[in-house]
Amino acid sequence: RAENVAAKRPQLRIVSVTGFHDNEEMSADALSIRGYGHYRCDDYHLENVAEDNLFYIVSPKDIVLAKPRDMDDHISWLMQHSKYEEALSAVEFHRKEVKKHNYQEIGRAYLKSLMDSENYEQAARICVKVLGDDKKLWEDEVYKYARKNQLKAIAPFIPRGKVKLSSAIYEMVLYDFLKTDYQKFQDMIKEWPAELYSIQAIISAVQEQLEKDPKNQVLLETLGEMYTKQKRYDKSLAIYLQLGHKNVFNLIHVHNLFKSIKDKIVMLIEFHPSKAIKMFLDNTDKVPVDDVVRQLSKRPELQHMYLDTLLQKDPEAGQDYHELQVALYAEYERDRLLPFLRNSNYYPLQKALAECEQRHLIPEMVFLHSRMGNNKKALHLIIEELQDVEKAIEFCMEQNDEDLWEDLIKCSLDKPAFITCLLHNIGTHVDPIKLIQRIPAGMNIPGLRDSLVKILQDYNLQISLREGCEKILVKDSASLMQRLNKVQQRGVGVDDETTCSGCRANVIAEDSRNASNILVFFCKHVYHEDCLPSVRNLGPFCQICTGKTQRLRTIKSRSGSIYK
Repeated sequence: RAENVAAKRPQLRIVSVTGFHDNEEMSADALSIRGYGHYRCDDYHLENVAEDNLFYIVSPKDIVLAKPRDMDDHISWLMQHSKYEEALSAVEFHRKEVKKHNYQEIGRAYLKSLMDSENYEQAARICVKVLGDDKKLWEDEVYKYARKNQLKAIAPFIPRGKVKLSSAIYEMVLYDFLKTDYQKFQDMIKEWPAELYSIQAIISAVQEQLEKDPKNQVLLETLGEMYTKQKRYDKSLAIYLQLGHKNVFNLIHVHNLFKSIKDKIVMLIEFHPSKAIKMFLDNTDKVPVDDVVRQLSKRPELQHMYLDTLLQKDPEAGQDYHELQVALYAEYERDRLLPFLRNSNYYPLQKALAECEQRHLIPEMVFLHSRMGNNKKALHLIIEELQDVEKAIEFCMEQNDEDLWEDLIKCSLDKPAFITCLLHNIGTHVDPIKLIQRIPAGMNIPGLRDSLVKILQDYNLQISLREGCEKILVKDSASLMQRLNKVQQRGVGVDDETTCSGCRANVIAEDSRNASNILVFFCKHVYHEDCLPSVRNLGPFCQICTGKTQRLRTIKSRSGSIYK
């Protein structure tokens, strides 16, 4: 250097001499040497200790030690340049090489950097890995978010499993959501276990909020959820019923709340008729039929739905209410009244008739009069009120009563259309001459010729059927008689082991001198003729079977021979 000119601060530069980028400067560091302004180049020396991989820069007054950068140096450099994500990756990947730094230290520095830059959501996600299971660090971090009014950002990541923070932390978060976001507050109540916080304190806070907004559905549902967690099921049920919540029936079944709903039957059926009625009918031991019917007395349409469903499930279970059901069917489901009247035997006929007369229900009145034995009144209703001759004919056929046919003919004599229909249909039930002879002279009968032809055809058909039946009967009788004769003519076997049913001795004697006639009956009993008191007027069955002596046939034994 020139005299009297101060030297510049010395630098240690590392230059690459191999590789793709040859002679490229890799690093440059200024050295802190005392009095460097008075030194010349030859005042500095570089010495190397190869075995320790160390370098010494020697000056007149100072010695500077240089050594290669390690992973700690690299991480320090990354942190100085705010490359926290790379620093965290380096610590994680080179865990054994790092001595000065740790993951949590770098992570907290990263969190501070993110918080300072107001990147709260990303910082909250990183908290899970950085803070781990350290309860104290978590609580400190949550309070930091609270001071910045950013609890929403960290709430999803707050630990609530193996690591549990103080209840004040969870309550603080819930209070924040209760004031700012009802829906998110409800979601967190459903998601967070009740043991994390004081549920009664949160219930009180919700009730205070409901005083300002008493009809808020989200808050009411949340209150019901908290009462359920608190096992105060009666209160949660009342809220769910008030809201018409779909969880009502599940809550009743799961927690067996049938005692709590005994005074809420109408409300439950109004909310969901089919589900409520099914639940009541499946649990009649807990909710008796009498209680349900009594509470529904002021809501007859619901009463009808309940009793109708009960009838379909078990016709005998609601027999005490069949009288009531007559009026209910007449009012709300007229088309099912007549089938009900036909199938039930548990209603008073007179009261049911009065109900039908009040509403002028003719088909039902016809059935009830018929059931009460007043067939003539029933027929009169069909003719006069319904004016349905076909139904009248059908009714007479069902009753099979000659007097009814007579009444029908009398009532039809002034009605040509009725006479035509009768001529077409009564030929197989009543002698048509009775009707034809009584038709007034000069009356114009529509289709009279065709009706008469039909009567003749029906008569011929009846004659043909009778003749056919007679032939079949005669043939069957002859066939059966032949079969009877064949059976009666069959032989009956008697062998050495056959015993007399009278004396219990073998019927076949070894000594021909002691041989006796043998009698065999259709009942298979065998007797010596001598063992029977009388052999006269014997029938096909013996005295053992009929209580008297009867004979089928006599088999004589001569010289030890047996004839079959």
